[in-house]
Amino acid sequence: MPPLTTFPPLLLSGAPPDGYSWPEHDNVSSASGTSAFQSGIDERDRFLGLRRCLVCGMEFDGVLDRCLIVKESHTWRDLKARGWIPEYAKYQPQHEPRNALLLCKTHQIAFDLHRFFIHFLPEIRKFVFINYSGCCIDQRFHGKAIPLDIRDHHAPFPSLLIVHEMCAHWVTDDIFDNVSGGFHRKRLPVNRNDRVAEQRLQFQQFQGTTSGGDTSPKSGRRKLDLNNDVIADILAATRNMPSWKACQIEGISWTGTAEENTDKYLSIVHAP
Repeated sequence: MPPLTTFPPLLLSGAPPDGYSWPEHDNVSSASGTSAFQSGIDERDRFLGLRRCLVCGMEFDGVLDRCLIVKESHTWRDLKARGWIPEYAKYQPQHEPRNALLLCKTHQIAFDLHRFFIHFLPEIRKFVFINYSGCCIDQRFHGKAIPLDIRDHHAPFPSLLIVHEMCAHWVTDDIFDNVSGGFHRKRLPVNRNDRVAEQRLQFQQFQGTTSGGDTSPKSGRRKLDLNNDVIADILAATRNMPSWKACQIEGISWTGTAEENTDKYLSIVHAP
């Protein structure tokens, strides 16, 4: 019997074949994450069959942007470590649809410049537009609820909107103070020509018209100031939202037995 023909090894020097190296793998992973990010937002922020700006209702695709709430990777990791977002949220903030809003170009720029912010009111389960800069064009939206349904599995995490609001109130790059466990509050000096003074006045006026001037706990009225109690209420509401639980379910590995997977699922669904 003639000897068997020998063939050269498929992987020379242990290298993977063309198209299977790690750089290509990373590109595919990134594309997949970007696609899921885009589709999650586009399906969520669709009204009367069209993608629309959450603030003004603009419907032309050419002027709509998917605007990130938290952009910095180090802040994103910090929020995970603190339990402000699920541990199974996407690794990169630009891949998590619950970290974005669909806005027109005008409102995307205004949002990034903190000219307005969106405040979540847990007692009525609504996201409210706050015209923090006092822009006359946006005054018609001031204090109005924007069309975000907290029952949607891709609804934004209200905890992320806290971070954006903090950046508007407290001008600083580092939100958290790891020494005290609280927050940095580096306010700009206020003088007669200071635009920040006008912004604060707008916010105070909104608080007054919303709460009737009485923000004590006994009043039962809404208090919008980001004190520790308000932040705790928003965080508790965030962790109870369907989007939080859906995010956990998406990120968990389901490679165990049927019984193990059932236990995982039930622990998430029934989590407080």
